[in-house]
Amino acid sequence: MAFENVLLIVLLIGVVLFGAKKLPELARALGKAHSEFEKGKRESTREASTEVNNGMLKQNEFTSESRTDNGIT
Repeated sequence: MAFENVLLIVLLIGVVLFGAKKLPELARALGKAHSEFEKGKRESTREASTEVNNGMLKQNEFTSESRTDNGIT
């Protein structure tokens, strides 16, 4: 119940500040910005995971090479 009251107050303030015709444009722009942010976040996470995995592969290769150099198999 409290959430609906807060949402109603925010919408009323938005209408007063920006006007009823401008609110859909602002909401659309906010939605696009949110989508771009989420897309960037996913790409960053994917790149970081790839880097970590590549680093682990290189570390494992280095570790296996040092084991064979020491005579440990």
